[in-house]
Amino acid sequence: MQTVIKWIDAINKVVGIIVGLILAAMSVIIIAQIFSRFLFHSPLTWSEEVARYLMVYMVFLGAPLALRQHRMIAIEVVAESVGAKARKVLKIATMLISIVFFIILLVQGNDMMGIVGRQHSAALGIPMNIPYMAIPIGAALMLLNAVAVILEFLTKDHVETSEVAEVLKKGEQL
Repeated sequence: MQTVIKWIDAINKVVGIIVGLILAAMSVIIIAQIFSRFLFHSPLTWSEEVARYLMVYMVFLGAPLALRQHRMIAIEVVAESVGAKARKVLKIATMLISIVFFIILLVQGNDMMGIVGRQHSAALGIPMNIPYMAIPIGAALMLLNAVAVILEFLTKDHVETSEVAEVLKKGEQL
């Protein structure tokens, strides 16, 4: 199990570098657009579209990293108000439900790529399945990271408590 987790974490390191490069490229493109539009009075025709597609990829590649690092938005009050064993079961059940969603997203995203494959973007003229490819790629990465989270829960003796748990404990002490 640890080998699988290490393999997924290695993929995440590469994805993290890609997300950083996308953010840098997006920033440069947006700054170039600002200078082009306001200083040279000649806006770039392609910059908004490229920035938009880069943002989509950044979100779909960044979400799996957030999932793996337990940084996704969650309502933790219920999970933190039960015992450690019940918390572990609840978090694994949540990840299993998430896996079902990621599989649906993967299949539907793949179907969408086929539907929009003949369309082309307005400014760049690229096939629209290139921007839509972010959906199944992100879903596959989220699926892998959900598996890593479950394996981590199964191999650890305890599930870490969050800030919510600390607040609840302080409230009980008062």
